Amino acid sequence: MIDKLKIGLLVNGPWGDMPGPYGEEPCGEMFADLKQIGYDAVELLWQPGRVAEKKSAAEAAGLILSEIVFQRDYVTRDPAEGKENVRLTAECIKECAAAGVDTINVFTGPAPWIPDPVIVGKDISQKEAWDRVFEAFDAVVPVAEENGVRLALEGVWCHLCHDFFTAKYLVDRYRSDYLGVNFDPSHDVISNNTDMDFLVKGWGGAIKHIHLKDAVGVMEPGRFIFPLLGEGFVDWKAFRKALDDIGYEGVCSVEFESAGYLANYCGGDLRQAARLSFEILKKLLKKE
Repeated sequence: MIDKLKIGLLVNGPWGDMPGPYGEEPCGEMFADLKQIGYDAVELLWQPGRVAEKKSAAEAAGLILSEIVFQRDYVTRDPAEGKENVRLTAECIKECAAAGVDTINVFTGPAPWIPDPVIVGKDISQKEAWDRVFEAFDAVVPVAEENGVRLALEGVWCHLCHDFFTAKYLVDRYRSDYLGVNFDPSHDVISNNTDMDFLVKGWGGAIKHIHLKDAVGVMEPGRFIFPLLGEGFVDWKAFRKALDDIGYEGVCSVEFESAGYLANYCGGDLRQAARLSFEILKKLLKKE
């Protein structure tokens, strides 16, 4: 913890993508290292059929499995793919419920980093894109409610829901305790929404989980970066104060996307990045 704020780490992809100490996937050794550094939680990508196993391994190391990251597009070039992703969302919800994990991270799409992405306004209209998203959430929100699992929507750059205002349009449509947000301030910063007090208090109790990530630039491919925490335009002092003001008691999870730093300085060893991030956060998130 940092001044009573629970800190986690998102392990975003197999650790075997780059040279490192843990092999091909998150494991008990990695969890033990994170605990030793000072982390309280870990956040993992969905591996179907393995949520309970990973939760047990995290808990054995003294960590919380705070969130499972699902994140599959509902706005797709082939509508059948979007419908299949709705089915998989329900499957993920049910598996998390059975394992005792209460939050999954979702986004709307269309993801701009995939090959041949759908471009809203060119390939499909705004109305069609929103209709597909509404159809998806009409299906998955009741499943979340029935299973007691919270959907934490993340606004992501160039997606249909990409910032406070577009995400709020979706969340407010349902007004469900089981649909809120995974608040990541970096995506708002590149959308020129920089008032952390307004953003955090605007969401209030709808914040189900948080990603800690900084940003510089504007929301166009190739015109922004996610630098080390504290080197972007997130006002971390205002961010921390606003979290205290709303009484946030959930997990704040580091999402380390300084890819050049990880590859060139850390040699792909996320453990080094995790240690550095934690040391930075001790200063950025310290109560005044």
